[in-house]
Amino acid sequence: MKRTGRLTLFALVAFTAVFPLLPFVGSYAVDVGFYVGLYVLLGLSLHVVLGEVGLLDLGHVAFYAIGAYTTAILNTRFQVPTLVLLPLSALAAALFAVIVSAPIIHLRGDYFCIVTIGIGEIVRMVLVNDPLGWTGGANGINGIANPTIGVRIQSPLQFYAVVWLVVLAVFNGLRLLQRSRVGRAWNAIREDEVAARAIGIDVRGYKLLAFVLGAALAGVAGNLYADKTMSVAPENFSFLESSLLFCIVLLGGVGSLPGVLLGAAVVVIFPEVFRGVATYRLLFFGLALMLTMAFRPGGLWPRRRQQFSAGDAGVEPEAAPPTAAPGDGGPLLEVRGAKLHFGGVVAVNGLDLVIPAGRITSLIGPNGAGKTAAFNLITGFYTPDAGQVLFRGQDITRRKPHLIARLGIARTFQHVRLFQGMSCLENVLAGAHAHALPPRRAVEAAAVPMKQLGLWHDRAELARNLPYGRQRYLEIARALAMRPTLLILDEPCAGLNDKESAELMEVLRRISAEGITLLLVEHDMNVVMGVSDHVIVMNQGSKIAEGTPRQIYDDPKVIEAYLGKGDV
Repeated sequence: MKRTGRLTLFALVAFTAVFPLLPFVGSYAVDVGFYVGLYVLLGLSLHVVLGEVGLLDLGHVAFYAIGAYTTAILNTRFQVPTLVLLPLSALAAALFAVIVSAPIIHLRGDYFCIVTIGIGEIVRMVLVNDPLGWTGGANGINGIANPTIGVRIQSPLQFYAVVWLVVLAVFNGLRLLQRSRVGRAWNAIREDEVAARAIGIDVRGYKLLAFVLGAALAGVAGNLYADKTMSVAPENFSFLESSLLFCIVLLGGVGSLPGVLLGAAVVVIFPEVFRGVATYRLLFFGLALMLTMAFRPGGLWPRRRQQFSAGDAGVEPEAAPPTAAPGDGGPLLEVRGAKLHFGGVVAVNGLDLVIPAGRITSLIGPNGAGKTAAFNLITGFYTPDAGQVLFRGQDITRRKPHLIARLGIARTFQHVRLFQGMSCLENVLAGAHAHALPPRRAVEAAAVPMKQLGLWHDRAELARNLPYGRQRYLEIARALAMRPTLLILDEPCAGLNDKESAELMEVLRRISAEGITLLLVEHDMNVVMGVSDHVIVMNQGSKIAEGTPRQIYDDPKVIEAYLGKGDV
């Protein structure tokens, strides 16, 4: 991956440097090269929002407009040099993004898409109606000065050099960001927001960061556009422009930086080559998108996942070191009088739990007893209507899931929630997010639970390609990468055969021996009786019994409510 990225960057630098010097390239072709660079920059700005974090932003042109009009207004009214306005344009677009996105950043999919379309159209209509007398209405603003860097920038070659220098800087910065802890967090959010919260990622904060960064880069593009054309008008920032940016990212390949370069080249150069049918370009782009989605869903230049070798983790780990001190059996987690209602349905009814440290506790009961609801209360995905949740004596009742995860509570889910489009190692690296380790140390830390669960040799495989049983193991490995004090497992043996269940029981014993407290929901009574030190039984949202596995097995209330009279 490192070599591919460097070769792409080198090829980009070489081509852009040589292109305007070729004997058959005139001023017109250099101008087209400028606009390719401009749309690459715009594509990269949307790539951060759509390709990295998965936000469907169809109003991205609004931030392009903010950058262009910031440059135009401050230059024509106050004679601020246009290149000085480059960072100010980015800042203006970023501030506008913060204002408009803060109330809507929690929305997903189509809802977010529709709202952003509205934002783009509102910005365009404000520019047209000019309520403050600053934007020039439908005629726009003319007479913007060319930038100056020692000499006046006004020739096609000079503008070409400026835009591609900016593109190269942004491309390299995003390439490094894509490989970083922030990039992994963005990708995790794109794959599964719920799982991302469970491993300690602040989903709202990272989505807002991506949206604001993308807006700032669009603002830079707006500045360069205003510098080049010396005029701006609302018609330059229509919904069509946002659609073209979407085409660039989707055609090139969602999440692929080189794909943005290819997509922008197609979108800009195609109408120039086929001028006779340029008015039908949207028809052709739509057809191209349909064919791409049907036959090459990854795009023309799909993203390559980051590859790791055994050398990235130093020496291959042979055993997992203890991650927590052995518990003394005292209370680690307490749930006091918790109640949870969904309308008229009582999911949890005055639940009291005490989970001793250093033990394996199983929570059992019939379907609908409220076990998973109790897990969601403990991990912050539900807020109780009444009662408290205490972890190490600290009230965590109303804390958000990512903050609870950072305290040392890790969990898995009843239905496996992996980041399916990421590699196994990337999944486990995401689990170590809260520890902010340097890259090499992060890989070493992730290698430990993977080796422990026999997953190290599958590290480069996409998570979705693993068999179901190994996906279960991968989810546990990701949770262990969080270095938890309490590991909560929701039906870890669901879907496993007898051999796999027996292997998992041995894994759970090893994890417990390392000092990690385990709390699990499980329907397989062989597993419950085989690994548990302590068993709690729920029925209809309430605790009806607790004790050792033998005591629970012989308890008449448990037999009647769960085990069944015929089983005794």
